[in-house]
Order: sequence, then C-alpha cells, then structure tokens
Amino acid sequence: MSKYKLIIMAGLAGVLVLSGYNMSDGKDDKCGTCCWVNSCCTKISTQPAEISTAALKTLLDSKVPIALFDARTGKYDDGKRIPGAGSLSPEANAEQVDKVIKDKNMLVVTYCANLKCPASSHLAAHLKELGYKNVLEYKPGIAGWIEAGYQVENAVKH
Repeated sequence: MSKYKLIIMAGLAGVLVLSGYNMSDGKDDKCGTCCWVNSCCTKISTQPAEISTAALKTLLDSKVPIALFDARTGKYDDGKRIPGAGSLSPEANAEQVDKVIKDKNMLVVTYCANLKCPASSHLAAHLKELGYKNVLEYKPGIAGWIEAGYQVENAVKH
C-alpha cells in the first residue's frame, strides 16, 4: 500500500471519529441505530464532518490533493489564508463552484474565522447539497490555525 493511501486512510479514520462514528461496533453515536457503512442516518448526512488542526496540517504537509476554501466574505475577510487556500462564498452558485472544484469526489475542506463563525458550516452544507461527496469543515478556522502556531499567507488579489 502506498504512503499516500495510508495517510488518507488514517486521516479518514480520524474524520470518522470526529464526526461521531463509533468505529468499534459500526454504529453511529448520534442516533445509535445506523450503520456508518450504509450512511442511512439523515442526522449524519446533513452534518459536515469535521477535521482537526493536526489532521489538516498533516494533509497539507503530505501534499495529498485537497481543495481548501476560506468561506469568509466582505468585511469579515481580512485576506489572511491558510497556505494554499482559496476563497469561496457560501452563496456561490453551482457554476462558480464548478469553476474552482472540478471533481465532485475531491476532498474539500472549508474554514472561516473561528469556532463562532458559521460561514464554513454554511459553505460545507452548500457543497454537499451541490453533490460534493467529500466535504470536511475545519471549525477552528484561521484563528485556530494561527493559535496552533502555523503560518498564514495573504490572499492573492485578482
């Protein structure tokens, strides 16, 4: 098995744990009745899965292809970005999204300002509604990234 497949598998296992899955018995902790393999629980399918700071840093360092988006807009967007991140509004239409995310199976991570900011949740839910299958939310946002001691970059102005 390649190094990248192992990294992805480890990352996805972490995502399942952060999403509320109990991997030991195949049941989900949120409703206690659904098998996570069959994705039958609507409580899970409507909630964006979360990724931790450490897991996001590992993914970025591993160079695994991901689409990373800052969901802040207008006066809330200070131009600081996690390295490699683009900007995508939660109100972006399907055509705008398709321009920046070509493959609906690609791993997508959304973030915004901090734990109190709802923009990344709105963007993640919007992407799921548009049919993107592998969407994660980085809830700590740019504040959590900076607090962890990681570098940021300034957004590229077009």
